[in-house]
Amino acid sequence: MTEREKVDAIMDKYNRNFSILQSKGTVRELKTVFNYVASEANHKQRLLVGLDQDTSSSDQF
Repeated sequence: MTEREKVDAIMDKYNRNFSILQSKGTVRELKTVFNYVASEANHKQRLLVGLDQDTSSSDQF
């Protein structure tokens, strides 16, 4: 299972509601979502600035 699939499964479990995830989710689930969002944000910033030319792994979140 890829990182994105894990995050999608976690968010589906909490009806894509971040507030519910924060209040009822486990620490591991919250960390997984935060790590994914941070890594995607970093990747997209690198693409914008031109530091990263790899576009094959950029997924829409």
